[in-house]
Amino acid sequence: MHPNLIDHLTTFCAIVDHGSLTAASKELRRPISSLSYSLTQLETQCGFALLGRGQNRSELTEQGRALLAEARSVVEGARGFSSHAASLEKGEETRLRLLVDVLFSRSGLNDALHLFSERHPQARIQFFNSSLATLWDDLRESSIDMALTLAAAIPSDIAARDLGTDLLGPVCSADHRLAKLPQPLPVRAFARERQIYYVGSPKIDMERVGRTFSTDVWTVNDVESIKSMVVGGLGWCFSATRTFEDEIRRGEVVRLTCQDMQMHPVRTVVMAWPAHRLPGPMGRHLIECLTEVMDAP
Repeated sequence: MHPNLIDHLTTFCAIVDHGSLTAASKELRRPISSLSYSLTQLETQCGFALLGRGQNRSELTEQGRALLAEARSVVEGARGFSSHAASLEKGEETRLRLLVDVLFSRSGLNDALHLFSERHPQARIQFFNSSLATLWDDLRESSIDMALTLAAAIPSDIAARDLGTDLLGPVCSADHRLAKLPQPLPVRAFARERQIYYVGSPKIDMERVGRTFSTDVWTVNDVESIKSMVVGGLGWCFSATRTFEDEIRRGEVVRLTCQDMQMHPVRTVVMAWPAHRLPGPMGRHLIECLTEVMDAP
């Protein structure tokens, strides 16, 4: 490989993109003679012309057109490498491992991730579903960076950023028996109907910290499966405000109300981390993105 191949390919792409050596020279802030030399060297290495001659110096030859996409890919890869290396030099993380409470809305998280990825295109994030049965213990392990959760209280060895509050409540299919009863419902009405409940591990028979109100409980370790079962009328479940918003808008799912406010608890939405292990630059920016999304109307 020629030691200046990236430079030569950058020149080639710039001339094509800007239509002339002169325009490419202004964009790259390099003399025309330097760009002409780079292009000549690249064509010599290839063994054929990539651009036309004379007045057509910015027009692709057949061979140049065949190689342009690969040239762009190499140039973009080199830029990504440089950007990632600069981030590492500043002490930024290369990866975030994030626990996400099953009650937190995935649509809200996705909105924040769109903002985050614009600034950190090289970031690698690993997501793990969790719930309060194991979340705090899992967060204390060094392999997990932060946890996004809805909590009633924060352990003393955990630090957290408050992102607002959310109201939990029961939901069921629009065709479910509970949906056809007069609202608000007594607590005993829920006890007679199957509850769909998240349990993340086969080692756990039932959550240590949870809200079970039925004698008939089915446990599931996947958020989308819970949503599918509720939509299918197999049972009711607790939900945060936005978890079923699409299904509710389509009329597939309804929110239920109860006479007892213990069925409608308010929870604080937090991004949490071990108090002795502060988030790095990437982690702090993800928190900023979540704050922006949560503050949006």
